Amino acid sequence: MMFEVKKPGKKIKAICSELGSDYTIRLFDLENVIYRDLGNGYDLEVSQLDNARKAFNATLYIWRTANPGSPYVVETIRDIQSIEELKSVLATAVDKYRNLK
Repeated sequence: MMFEVKKPGKKIKAICSELGSDYTIRLFDLENVIYRDLGNGYDLEVSQLDNARKAFNATLYIWRTANPGSPYVVETIRDIQSIEELKSVLATAVDKYRNLK
């Protein structure tokens, strides 16, 4: 069975743009997500935003990627309900994880 990968929609593009140049859109597990590499073996992934729904309901996954063969999720934050809440959650995550090794 073939899966069709869709291009990122307007909603996720607008949100990514509002978050700033540290964030990009990447394809993970056939889903367009907002991504940031903290450069120290921790990555941020925001999912559930590439859709046409007016409702905002995102999930943030913090990945430990220091060992490329076996990355794993170290923290998950669900039910993020607005762009303002997303910005706050991301700022907290960046502060918490950016200086870890």
